[in-house]
Amino acid sequence: MIADLHTRSWRAAYRGQLPDAYLDGPLDLEKRAQWAEKLARARPADLILLAEQGDSLAGFISVWGDDASKAVDPYGDYPGAYVDNLHVDPAGRGRGLGRELLRRTADHTLGTSGLAPQVWLWVLATNAPALKFYMSLGGQVTDEIAEPLGGITVRTQRILWSDAAALSAACRPSRD
Repeated sequence: MIADLHTRSWRAAYRGQLPDAYLDGPLDLEKRAQWAEKLARARPADLILLAEQGDSLAGFISVWGDDASKAVDPYGDYPGAYVDNLHVDPAGRGRGLGRELLRRTADHTLGTSGLAPQVWLWVLATNAPALKFYMSLGGQVTDEIAEPLGGITVRTQRILWSDAAALSAACRPSRD
């Protein structure tokens, strides 16, 4: 279910940013293989949260801490919680689920002994909706790299929340 949602999310979010042949072709097989590997090596301190709606997966977030982040991200040189994936079903976006998953990640980070109290992730520099969402929650762009993806070279930006408590607070619904 995770790999299927991951594939649907990429196809909706990255259409026009990544080649159609990649999105419509091997992406589903690639995501299934990636998730089989990720789930096999997950440690008790790692976090994978699933948000279900009925019998369907509405969203998920996967988070690796400190040394684990280096194993899944060659650029994993920041301490703290590395958000490897945050995806919400395209039909359910804009309802606060991504915000809630990030809040729970921030709270997990704060509650995990030995884990630096910061949260970070990588996002395509061309993914304007995601960048706007992360910036609205106080995220800061700290790095940009070029890397191969889907047969092309893309720019990705690292978003950092240096204070997980501030991220948690930013993700809470306002009481206006």
